Amino acid sequence: MKHMIILCIASLVSFMAVAQNKITGRVVEEETKSGLEFVTVQLLTSDSLFVKGTVTDAKGNFSFDNVVNGNCRITVSYVGYETVCIDIWNLEKNLPVGDIALLNSGVMLEGVTVRANPVLKKTDRQIILPTQAQVKASTNGLSLLRTLQLSRILINPVDNSVKLSGGESVQFRINGVEVTQAEVIALNPADITKIEYHDNPGLRYGNVGAVLDYIVKRKDSGGTIAADLSNALSANGYGENNLSAKYNYRKSEFSAYAYWGRRDLKWTRENYETFRFPDNTLERREIGKPTPVKYDDLNFSLAYNLQDDDRQMLNVTLRNNYNDTPNSFSDRESSLYQGEDILSISDRLSSKLRVPSLDVYYQRKMKNQQSLTFNVVGTYLNSENTRTYQESLPEETPSAVYSSIDGKKYSLITEGIYDKKFKNGKFSGGIKHTQAYLSNEYSGAVEEQVEVNIAETYAFAEYQRNIKKFDYTLGIGAMRTYNSQEGKHNETYIFKPSVRLSYTPKENLFFRYNGYISGYSPSLSDLNDISQP
Repeated sequence: MKHMIILCIASLVSFMAVAQNKITGRVVEEETKSGLEFVTVQLLTSDSLFVKGTVTDAKGNFSFDNVVNGNCRITVSYVGYETVCIDIWNLEKNLPVGDIALLNSGVMLEGVTVRANPVLKKTDRQIILPTQAQVKASTNGLSLLRTLQLSRILINPVDNSVKLSGGESVQFRINGVEVTQAEVIALNPADITKIEYHDNPGLRYGNVGAVLDYIVKRKDSGGTIAADLSNALSANGYGENNLSAKYNYRKSEFSAYAYWGRRDLKWTRENYETFRFPDNTLERREIGKPTPVKYDDLNFSLAYNLQDDDRQMLNVTLRNNYNDTPNSFSDRESSLYQGEDILSISDRLSSKLRVPSLDVYYQRKMKNQQSLTFNVVGTYLNSENTRTYQESLPEETPSAVYSSIDGKKYSLITEGIYDKKFKNGKFSGGIKHTQAYLSNEYSGAVEEQVEVNIAETYAFAEYQRNIKKFDYTLGIGAMRTYNSQEGKHNETYIFKPSVRLSYTPKENLFFRYNGYISGYSPSLSDLNDISQP
C-alpha cells in the first residue's frame, strides 16, 4: 500500500511539472472592433524561438493547446497592420487574452504586455520581426535585409556584399549555425520568423563587426523546391540565380542550396594625383578606357539537421565554393598624363578560388538557461592569382611585370562555448583552436615556394548585464599564435581585455562606448620573405 501511495504522489508531481495550458484570443480591427480572418498568430518561447503557428478563423478567433508552464510570447501579424507582440509571464493555467486590436501604439491587457514595435531590444541583440508587407516585397533572405534597412548595414548593389558602415565584416547565421551569404540568399522569406541582429557582438563571435542570425521555422513533414532567378536582358552580363530544396521528416531536415552569381560589365577609371616633394610638385591625371569586369561565383551545399525539440541540435554541412574572376574590379587600361608625357598603363588581375569544407555543429541546452556549443570545420582552399602590369611611353617598348601565385591551405578549426543566461544578464566562455598548413608557389618575376605551419588558440570569458537603461559588457581573452617556416618559428601571446558600455535614454537614442585590445594571426604574405615587383 505504501508503494502505491508513493507511486500516486510521484505521478501527480510529474503531471504538475509538465502541466499543459490553453491560450485563446481574438484579433480585431481597432476602429470597427470586427474580427479579422486569416491573421497569422505565432507562439514563441520567451527568447523568440518558434514553437507553433496558426491563423484566425472567420470571426478572428485563435487558440493554442498544450502550452507548457512558464514564459512565452505571441506575435500577431497581418498585411497592412503593425506586428503586435504579447509577452506572457509565469503561465500556470488556461489564459484567455481577450481581444487584440491591431494598432500602431502599445496597449495593456490584464497581466499581459502588448507591444506594437516589431523591434525587440535585448541585452545582447535586437530581435527584428519582419512585417507581412516586408516579406511579400522580398524574394530571398538578402532582399528581405534590404527592406528592413537596419542601421549601419550596407549592401553593395553591384556584388551584393554586406558590410557595416565603418567597413567591418558581417557574419551570417541560420538558426544559430554560421552559414555563407549564398545560403542566406537561398532562404524563402516566408520561412523567416525573425532576424536577430547582434550589432555589438561579444567575444564569442571573434572580430566581426555584427552578426545577423536568421531564425527559420521548421516543418514536421513534407518538402519544398524553390528557384529565384534574376538575369539582365541587356549587353551587360548580370545574374543572381538560386536553387534550393528542403525535405523534413519528423526531427530531421535535409537541404540543398545552389547559387550562381555572375557579372560581365565594363567600367572606366578617372583619377587625379598630386605628389609634393621637398623641391617640386608632381601632378598626374589618369583617364581610363572601358575595362571589362567579369566573374562567376558558384556555391553549393548539402546539409543535414537534427533537432530534438528545444534541447539539442546537430547540423552537418558539406560546402563547395568556387569563384572564377578573369577580370577583376582593379583592372585598368588607362592613359596617364604627367606634364608633357603620356604614359600608357595596363593592369590585369585574374584569380580562381576553390574551397570545399565540412562543417559539424552541435548545441545542447541544459537546465537553468545553460547551453553548450561545439563546432568543428575542416577546409581545403586552393587559390590561383595572376597579375600582369605594363607601362610605356609613346614609341617605347613596354616594361612589364608578370607574377603568379598558386596557394594551398589545409585547416581544421575546433570550438567549444558555454553560455549561461540570467534574468538581466548573460555569461559566455569558450576556447577556439585553429591548425593550418599553407603552401604558396610563386612564379613569373620570382620563382619560389614557401610552406608554413600555423596554430592559433583563443580563450575568452565575457559577462553582459542590463540595468534598466544601462548595459555593460566586461570581457577578458587571451590568444596564442604559433608559426614555423623552414626551421624557424615564432610564438606570440596576446592579452585581449574588452569593455562595452551602452546607455539608452529613449527608445530611438543610445550612446555607446567600446574599448578593447585586439590581435590577429599574421597571414602567409606577412610571414614569408618573398618580394614581388
